[in-house]
Amino acid sequence: MKRVAVVLLMSLALASPARAHAIHTTHTTVTADAQGYTLTVRAFADDLSASVARFSGRTPPADSSVRVPELVAYATARLTPTTAAGKPLIMQSCGVKRMQDAYVLCFRLVTATRTAPLRLGNQMLSELHADQVNIVQCDVAGSRRTNLFTRGRAATAIVERGVCAAS
Repeated sequence: MKRVAVVLLMSLALASPARAHAIHTTHTTVTADAQGYTLTVRAFADDLSASVARFSGRTPPADSSVRVPELVAYATARLTPTTAAGKPLIMQSCGVKRMQDAYVLCFRLVTATRTAPLRLGNQMLSELHADQVNIVQCDVAGSRRTNLFTRGRAATAIVERGVCAAS
């Protein structure tokens, strides 16, 4: 029994600690109401702050803070909503909240009715992490679909004929 305990203790002492890999994701929800579409984006504060600072030509702040106008400019450059024909839709900020280790961003799409076809590209944070995955979940008219965007993935149909498009 002593020998087993000694071997076990030596194994634990010599074992290297497991290396955790950070998860690099954002989560965007697309919803619709009578006025059009709303995009709600949740992103880790440290990653988003670093990307916004880089986009704005500044050093990332240690507290993962962001300047809201810079954040909105970054998000509108990386989220690319368009009509089915490829015409860009204007995103208007409807709020930014810091929630502990994350930011939640809200955008309304100007000129999009809730039944209008919607295409979306999402390259947020992909300039920071090669393994970035941006999850876009559509929840429109009782239909739900999820799309995954990785570095370089082109815009794709999110809403067609008033419901979430098949991914």
